[in-house]
Amino acid sequence: MIRIGPAGIPLSCKGRTNKDGLVYTREFLDLNAIEIQFVRGLYVMKDEEAQFMKDFADINDVELHVHAPYYINLAGSNEEVDLSLEKILFSARLADKMGAKTVVVHPGYYGEHSAKKTMKKIVKNVKKLQSTIKKEKIKAKIGLETMGKQKVFGSLDEIIEICQNVKDVFPVVGLGHIHARTNGGLKKREDFEEIFEKLKPLKLKEYLIHMTGVLYENGNEYYHLPIKKGDMPLAPFIEIVLDNDYDVTFISESPLLEHDAVYIRLQVEKAIMKRTEREEADYRDLSEII
Repeated sequence: MIRIGPAGIPLSCKGRTNKDGLVYTREFLDLNAIEIQFVRGLYVMKDEEAQFMKDFADINDVELHVHAPYYINLAGSNEEVDLSLEKILFSARLADKMGAKTVVVHPGYYGEHSAKKTMKKIVKNVKKLQSTIKKEKIKAKIGLETMGKQKVFGSLDEIIEICQNVKDVFPVVGLGHIHARTNGGLKKREDFEEIFEKLKPLKLKEYLIHMTGVLYENGNEYYHLPIKKGDMPLAPFIEIVLDNDYDVTFISESPLLEHDAVYIRLQVEKAIMKRTEREEADYRDLSEII
């Protein structure tokens, strides 16, 4: 199964509420996923709005995810950690009300600590977070996102190690971030295959993939670019997904948000048409190539 959607309310959507964005994504863009953004701060969502999101997503088969506020530091001071846990839990409670599958989290910063000590602190605090989530019976899973700057904790290997040490936490694979952090390391099919090889020990049944172009230098991301403006190819990754029948949700984090979400859809359908030799395809239907 392939799902595709934008990270936030589509730019071309006239209404600017999450409800508007969800409806627009499904009915006008014909996409089947969306990541609700709480990235700038804690969002106040009334129960009525949350219930609408849940009901509409269920009826129309749209997969919901939530992104917690950007500034999270689970390796910081006690005060920083407490505030970070509060932000994540606030997001998780809203995600649960909406029936969202995932709360996407940026794990933290090395600061003055070694990579090993940072890892130890983050594992400890993610376990603490998971304890509260279990106690509150929150169904949304915590997803730790790979990060694109050297000073920020979150290489693919580090995220995988946390997921191996903390139950029910899984990786959110930011391809643009990995590409930047490896200084343009994702170019060939083998580069993308290596990502899936590294993820194998986690035995994931589905993958949440963040997709964007990225401007980078010396292994550090500067900012996101439209997918076509970046130098990371999309086609090899799509081929691997289709070859292996992976369950993948693509979330467009591009500045062109829904434009690039639709572009991902068109590239997936182009790859399907090439395999089936048909003149049209639906990204949701892979029955003919499996």
